[in-house]
Amino acid sequence: MTTRLTAPPAAAPLPRAVAWRYRHRYAVLDVETTGLRPEAGDRIVQVAVTLLDARGVVEESWSTLVDPLRDPGPTDLHGITAEHLLGAPTFDQVAPRLARLLAGRVFVAHNAKFDWKFIAAEMQAAGVRLPVRQRLCTWKLAKRLELPLENLRLATLAAHWGVAQVRPHDAADDTRVLVEVLREQLTLAHRSRVELPLVRVAPRGVRAWLQWTLRRG
Repeated sequence: MTTRLTAPPAAAPLPRAVAWRYRHRYAVLDVETTGLRPEAGDRIVQVAVTLLDARGVVEESWSTLVDPLRDPGPTDLHGITAEHLLGAPTFDQVAPRLARLLAGRVFVAHNAKFDWKFIAAEMQAAGVRLPVRQRLCTWKLAKRLELPLENLRLATLAAHWGVAQVRPHDAADDTRVLVEVLREQLTLAHRSRVELPLVRVAPRGVRAWLQWTLRRG
């Protein structure tokens, strides 16, 4: 089975003051890809998204492998081979569902510019509008929090907050880890009176909207 829908794990809501300060619903997302440049033809091979309500409670988690209609790229990094992708849906088959999951939420990713570029390019190719107005990068938020760490990689942040990584560079596991990192970041940001580094994006007509978002980075 290539597409997974999992029940939300039990988790306490964020403190009420944190949820009140940052009154957003979040879509925490990660992708694995065939390379680094969608403009050069690289494609998504796995996407995972977890939805959080304004209290930081998980509502739904979904992930799928995606047939990129080409070689899967750095299998030594993400571990996804051509054999794993046999029978997986193409992105245009999952795009409508992904758009529904992201609709009206803050798009959250670690190094969000990378994930956003790929999702935007794939949605453009599929002819599906991406209904998102705000984007949040957890790397930028970690930098704003001035954490005493040697780097701001997801693995380093996870270790800092005691979040166990099971399968690094697996989109589903990276998303699970990022959810916990985000919850910790929001709590610390509230205590430190830090505003979130939200980036506004515009869900316009597909072609003009894509050009605008890629230009803004």
